Amino acid sequence: MLLPDQKYTEENVATLGSSIFESDLDIGNSKFGIGLIMVMAGFVGVWGCLCLISGIIQSQSLQDIGRGIITAFTGL
Repeated sequence: MLLPDQKYTEENVATLGSSIFESDLDIGNSKFGIGLIMVMAGFVGVWGCLCLISGIIQSQSLQDIGRGIITAFTGL
């Protein structure tokens, strides 16, 4: 009677091991996806900062900067 119980336990352990392995793969893919999104967001942030600096450098006065900000927010 002890032998069938051991086989049943080994099958459960094998099934548990395979589900843990699949979970590790899913977590790895998820971390890769989030990392890729974070890198892309970083590039967009750097690009935005460079555009802001370029706009400030190209403006002639504070009035131009203010007009540009108002135009950017309102679209008028």
